[in-house]
Amino acid sequence: MIETSEDHSPSERPGVKAVKLQEIGDLNLERAKTNLEEFDRVLGGGIVPDSIILIGGEPGVGKSTLLLEISGILSRQKKSVLYFSGEESAGQIKTRADRLGVDTDYVFLLNMGNLEDLKAAVEEIKPSFLIIDSIQTIHSGKSSMMSGSISALRYVTSQIIEFAKGNHITVFIIGHITKEGQLAGPKTLEHMVDAVLYFQGELKTDLRILRAEKNRFGPVNELGIFQMTARGLESVQDPSAVFLQPRKNADSGIATFPTISGLRAILIEIQALVAESPFTGNPRRISVGFDQYRMSMLISIVEKKLKLPFYKSDVFLNITGGFTIKETAADLAIITALISSYKNFTVPHDTIIIGEVGLTGEVRPVSFIENRIKEAMRQGFKRFIVPEAQSDIKHLKDIAISPVGNIYDLYSQIKQTGASK
Repeated sequence: MIETSEDHSPSERPGVKAVKLQEIGDLNLERAKTNLEEFDRVLGGGIVPDSIILIGGEPGVGKSTLLLEISGILSRQKKSVLYFSGEESAGQIKTRADRLGVDTDYVFLLNMGNLEDLKAAVEEIKPSFLIIDSIQTIHSGKSSMMSGSISALRYVTSQIIEFAKGNHITVFIIGHITKEGQLAGPKTLEHMVDAVLYFQGELKTDLRILRAEKNRFGPVNELGIFQMTARGLESVQDPSAVFLQPRKNADSGIATFPTISGLRAILIEIQALVAESPFTGNPRRISVGFDQYRMSMLISIVEKKLKLPFYKSDVFLNITGGFTIKETAADLAIITALISSYKNFTVPHDTIIIGEVGLTGEVRPVSFIENRIKEAMRQGFKRFIVPEAQSDIKHLKDIAISPVGNIYDLYSQIKQTGASK
């Protein structure tokens, strides 16, 4: 008997049934610990089994070093790792592994293969972890798409995710970034994976920052701080102490601000240089680590409210340590650094400035202010300039709170306490 479409109406077709939310059991995630504390922190406490993690960063920043070091840690835990490299020779990787002291008993290397070679190696080795270095170098022998193209990236990534999930493999994918600092390739790649991490740092320094841009199993915007040594990457236990360099002499144009990174506060230094411009009517506005448009807005507020003629001056702003500040809580500290440089007086070195600034010059409350203050206290800071609405913090002892309701109050405070240079 031939079945017609009427025999299986849409309402009679078998499918997925809805269940009550309370009937679903708890998701007990047994995370794999690497004991590289900052790496585990960024992932939310360790590596979630069967997750897909995308890591981007500039060439030479240390992405391969980080994941080779992770491979060695997992190998010592007797967990098998398949490391695919499409950019370096086997000898180069072995040399780096020896330098890092990587235990290679459980680490397997696939060099310069294609997607089909990778699938075959996974079937043979059945690894617990798979590392792709990098996704732009993989192509499929069954496809005419050029390696690294948008369509090839999408296809290869979807294939890797499909067979990794089917074989219960945790995958780390290294991706190239564009000159704008974004992961190269279609934005859909970031939606396909469970976590997106960015590895950053000034190549002339030994500090590196791992930042979570997306994480389905932990907090976003969490930062991990590492130091590059001859033995590889090491976790920095006290980032605030590293980013605040001790100064013998007080300098103008400097303010200290406690930024919130995920669940913790980190003290950073904001530097400003305001100098007479040689370009009449067209002064320069250059910002590193802070939104340039917001800096221009803050300069306009200062000009309008405090009558300081910044339009005659070049303005340079720098967030030290390779940090990028996106939160508005730094507004007040940035304005302080700008005024300090313009008027050439110093802000006391034990002072912390916190607050968002509105277009009318009012100082607005910020989030996690107690966390910020407690971290600054731990580093020895005693005086705090904070929004007036958040100045009632009586339970924090042995500190001086200076409330400000607008930038007029701020200007008055720093003129009284600042020393002329």
